[in-house]
Amino acid sequence: MNLDYKIVGIRGATSLSKDHPIELTEKVLELWNKIIENNDIMHIISVIFSVTPDIKSLNPATILREKLDLNNIPFMCLQEASFENSAVRIIRILIICESKTQNFVYLHETKELRTKKNNN
Repeated sequence: MNLDYKIVGIRGATSLSKDHPIELTEKVLELWNKIIENNDIMHIISVIFSVTPDIKSLNPATILREKLDLNNIPFMCLQEASFENSAVRIIRILIICESKTQNFVYLHETKELRTKKNNN
């Protein structure tokens, strides 16, 4: 491992207006691209997605595998626990990686979720 890089978890989230494969694909790719653009990632160790129970049309990990040919990264997708007054149609991501940065990305309706400032 390059000494300038450390193992970090980079979080992100986005929201859907409806559970539809086309919108889901667009939003997952947008989130992924923004995270990659806003961080200096050297090596991705693994990626965990979580989706709220109302998202059933497509697995976000499948989108990255098929659209970006990321077949060598271990992916996991889990369903979020359901709590009273929880947000709906939310996709969250946690990228475990070697990076110089740890800039979280929240898009659309998730901008009000807890965010972390840049800590380069």
